[in-house]
Amino acid sequence: DQPLTLTDLATHANVSIRTLTRRFHAETGLSPLQWLLHRRVDRARQLLETTTFPMDRVAHHSGLGSADSLRQHMVRRVGQTPTAYRKSFT
Repeated sequence: DQPLTLTDLATHANVSIRTLTRRFHAETGLSPLQWLLHRRVDRARQLLETTTFPMDRVAHHSGLGSADSLRQHMVRRVGQTPTAYRKSFT
């Protein structure tokens, strides 16, 4: 749920940003930040399935920032609003 940049990831991996991006794409088919966004949406889905947290809290704990951002990413990736997604699990 913390902000991460390419610089943070590359520093942690002890490689350049270009090397990180190239290797990451070769392994996953995604850029590092696309992969991270997918994981954040997955975390939001898990929280929606297993908690009654309000949308702002789900967004915060999944690293998506705000309820508006959560809604945009859920609709784009899952095809449902967070509320509709949660209702399918209750």
